[in-house]
Amino acid sequence: MSGPTHSPVREVARRSWLDVLPWLAEHRQGPPLLGEGELMPNAWMATECGDSLPPQHRDEVCRRLAAVFVADHRDEPLGSSFPFAFVAPRASTTAATPAEVLDLSTRTRSALTATGVVEESALAGFTVTELGALPRVGSAMIAEIIAALIRRSTTADPTNSATVGEFDRITGMLNDRDLFLLTARIITRRRKTLAECGTTLGISRERVNQLDNRLRDKMHAAFHSAPHLRASADTLFAAARPVAALERMVEAEPDLDVALPAADGPLWFALSRLDDRFDIVDGWVVTPTMDAARNRSKSLLEQLSTDEGLVGLDAVAEALGIPQTDASAWLAYCGYRVIGEHVLAQSGSVHDNIAAILALSGKPMALNEIHASIVPARSLSSVRNAMVSDERFIRADRSRWALARWGTARYVPIHRQIGEILDTNGGKIGIEELVERLIGTFDVKEFSVRTYAASGEYVTTDGVVSRREKTYTPRKSPTKTRHLYREDAVLRWRTTIAPPHIKGSAFNLPSALAGLIGAGPKRSLELSSRLGPQSVVWVAVQARSGTIKRFVDDLGLAPGDEVFLEFALDSTTGAQFDVVAANPPPVDSAPIIRALVATGYRGAGSMDVDQARAALAEALWLPASSTKETIAETLRTRKEDELAALVEG
Repeated sequence: MSGPTHSPVREVARRSWLDVLPWLAEHRQGPPLLGEGELMPNAWMATECGDSLPPQHRDEVCRRLAAVFVADHRDEPLGSSFPFAFVAPRASTTAATPAEVLDLSTRTRSALTATGVVEESALAGFTVTELGALPRVGSAMIAEIIAALIRRSTTADPTNSATVGEFDRITGMLNDRDLFLLTARIITRRRKTLAECGTTLGISRERVNQLDNRLRDKMHAAFHSAPHLRASADTLFAAARPVAALERMVEAEPDLDVALPAADGPLWFALSRLDDRFDIVDGWVVTPTMDAARNRSKSLLEQLSTDEGLVGLDAVAEALGIPQTDASAWLAYCGYRVIGEHVLAQSGSVHDNIAAILALSGKPMALNEIHASIVPARSLSSVRNAMVSDERFIRADRSRWALARWGTARYVPIHRQIGEILDTNGGKIGIEELVERLIGTFDVKEFSVRTYAASGEYVTTDGVVSRREKTYTPRKSPTKTRHLYREDAVLRWRTTIAPPHIKGSAFNLPSALAGLIGAGPKRSLELSSRLGPQSVVWVAVQARSGTIKRFVDDLGLAPGDEVFLEFALDSTTGAQFDVVAANPPPVDSAPIIRALVATGYRGAGSMDVDQARAALAEALWLPASSTKETIAETLRTRKEDELAALVEG
């Protein structure tokens, strides 16, 4: 929010009669108010009052218009009928009297004083009818008062308020050197250094410092002895609890925006430099400083916030004593996120944003809905990780999340739900009942329930689900598993680097490979490697490898690169893990040797064709004596047609 701009409406020469005497609008259609000889009756009302009225006719025009007002507007308050005739009311005991402002006759002045109408603000509250009810105030006096109000409205510069007059009187007593220092060191947007001022004035830096201190003392004393300046400053200070919008204050107190010739800005700017009780920054009046106002607002939000850090804007506005729109703008200026009619009072982290979004929703939300509401935008994975790691959030079902404090049943993976149900039902339950219970509680598919109930650690026999007692058997044999090979005690699985590997995500392993290394239901592994431990965990019905990002970075791999995951089996130490880049086979060797190299076999270069055929058969868990036709058929069954073509060649 920036400071208000100076409006040309405040320049007296640009105001029309209708601007300064708004009640004239009721007389636009006639009859003519200033005489029967007008070519266009009352057209003068739309002209600029400063130019259209010759001084020699001013008193007569004021008397005629006063008679119209007394006759037709007896019950309209003088303050609103003559908005530019009065000095703005101030909290001061030395306010100007009506006589001083309007230059009334001695007789009228005495009558007003005798009836208690001393301050100008008191006269502004009267109507013609109420003035006529005062003792000693007759119709002639009322006509004089109204004519004086019209005269002042059309001749007085509205910027020449008592407040501005006090400032002009103070600066008028300063010499040229002090005036320079006032705008260079005190009332300025860019404070010049002592050295810069010394160069301009042709004096030493030390002398400038002496003059600066003396001028500050002088301005401080003059400011505190100027009742109207002090009252204007009191208005700014009282409004900021601890903040107020300057633009709104200027609308209520136009004098605050009057440009001061002797200052580098309007009156409000000069007051902010003369009064250390408040400051004005970026269009905000703050007490006593911007940092203090921010801290007090922060404390207020902490007091009012809910468990999710939400505060209603209406409560903030009431506590700050400002309109709700201003409260919203102020909190956004301070860096808080405003969401509809609420503000997020906490740090604005991903975790806090999620909590606020769910609290405002009041019901579970899908991950993609939550992700779309995060500001500033974050990656989907960071949002998911925040929800998984924060105890404030739980999964309400397979796709939606909720706040834990709502008491919503916590969703767990299907295979764990099956286990919990079996534990509470003596280890067995009918498949139909299991399906009905799970799809009725959570958003899961019937097909998924039946699949999990008949695989992994569970088995469905004759319509009854129970835990599997026999040793887990992989769904596919090694011979039929694509890209799975062996070389003596080394197992290799060929795969292609993809974005999940680059990001560090876990990924699935073939069931045959899991069985060979010993992973299975209720059995996860931690393997050793040259870059630290490598985990293989069993999730639901399949094995998953932990991240291999460190190997990707170590080898400088990119998406699309071919690699082997190697598992060196050892009955004593267990399996050793590694990731090895796949090398292209030599183009000048026999086709079957090139096929053997494609499996990761290390000694293929020194073999003849028969040796390579036997080694390739064993790599596929076939007898070493297998023919080329058997090997090729096995490769085609695996959908490894390129290797089959090499063998056949």
